Amino acid sequence: MKFFFDNNLSPHLAHGIRELSKVAPQVEDVIHLTDRFARDAKDLTWIGDLAQDGQWYIISIDRFKQQHGAERQAIRRAGHTVFILDAQWSTQAFWAQSERLVRWWPQVVAYSELVSGGAYRVPWRHSPVTKFQAIPF
Repeated sequence: MKFFFDNNLSPHLAHGIRELSKVAPQVEDVIHLTDRFARDAKDLTWIGDLAQDGQWYIISIDRFKQQHGAERQAIRRAGHTVFILDAQWSTQAFWAQSERLVRWWPQVVAYSELVSGGAYRVPWRHSPVTKFQAIPF
């Protein structure tokens, strides 16, 4: 499985998760948008380009509602799966986001093994028994 962190999350967070994921054989790669694209790359550009490498699991705070749904259509066409972090994530400091995502990460990876496509909400409040809520996409 390949994970892609959108530009609304820190590259340091993505790289830290990549290092921690080296103990998870099912995780092939974890990258941040800036590892492959310019910081100001448009969503439609990177969504389409990623599709050349197969399916990705996108981690983002973005709801992908701009451009009259074109971003969501591109994600569906590419077969990507999106984990959308609740808006509360964006109000938290880097270290709080990091601590929380490390707690959520095993569940994100496990759930990724069960789903292909679609979008799922990752709440701020962590619980080991919480199931991700599917978001109409």
